[in-house]
Amino acid sequence: MKHILKLGEIFNTNLINMTKKIDITSTAIEKGIDIAKNFLDKLILPPIEETGLLIKDQVTMWRFKNQIKMINKAKSYCEKYNVNPKTISLKLLCPILEYSSLEEEEKLQDKWAILLTNMVDSEQNIENHVFPYILSQISSTEFGFLENVYDDKILRQNTLKKELNIFKLEMPTLIQEIKTQIKIIDDEIELLNIKNDIIKSGWNREKWVLQRDKEKLDQEIKSLERKEISYSIKIHESQVVPEDLEEFEMSNLSRLGLIRYVQKFYANSQTLEIPYEFDEEHRGRTTYSNIDLDVDIESDEKYILTELGELFIGACKIKTK
Repeated sequence: MKHILKLGEIFNTNLINMTKKIDITSTAIEKGIDIAKNFLDKLILPPIEETGLLIKDQVTMWRFKNQIKMINKAKSYCEKYNVNPKTISLKLLCPILEYSSLEEEEKLQDKWAILLTNMVDSEQNIENHVFPYILSQISSTEFGFLENVYDDKILRQNTLKKELNIFKLEMPTLIQEIKTQIKIIDDEIELLNIKNDIIKSGWNREKWVLQRDKEKLDQEIKSLERKEISYSIKIHESQVVPEDLEEFEMSNLSRLGLIRYVQKFYANSQTLEIPYEFDEEHRGRTTYSNIDLDVDIESDEKYILTELGELFIGACKIKTK
């Protein structure tokens, strides 16, 4: 009996101590809840009191704490980058809250907050329901790798676009200079034609050289036109993904449709002259020699960043104004 009473006293003492600890932290938690609730009230209809969104199904305090942290980060991003929040459907918001509550890494917690910020941005139209699932399925290493590939593509595209704009500005002048040279050659050819008609001359080497130079200048104009097209093609080329991750990580990104493995095959053959002999005995017949033709098949194998991968990473990057 004494032992039972003693155990009861210990239990009561522990309960009192736990209550004191909860009382100490409850004020800070309640303050965070109020901030998050006020922000959520702007994002969803009906208000949070009616949905019980954050506490339904009795989520654990750890997950609840992560949700509060992520929402407050999103609120800070909205304020910092002058984002005017819009209401979004629960079908979009619930997966973000559910998946982000399980996130432990600070870097990915930031990405969840940015994803939410971009989805509630009234100036954007991001309503892809698969993004929360994708973000919940990749590690911080995989995300960082993919983000570097995305940044490399944006840098490459911006560099090519600047070069293309400069080229477009210079191109009319270049073409006009070439056309001026062609006009001079045409005038010289016309004079030679008149001269040849007078003296009844035949083939004229000087005229032939001028015509050859004119053809070269015509090719230069076509080359400039092709160069402009080439810039456009390079700008829209898929970004090659280096195979720097472990095989299982590359497979995971491929499984999610963020990268794709592609193969291109090329056939290279050697140009050969096929000798033949004229058959004197049977005049009019030609016999051909049989030869072996070697064809080399080569393949270009690589991973590329998919359109989904670009859109996903873009949705997880803050849009500065």
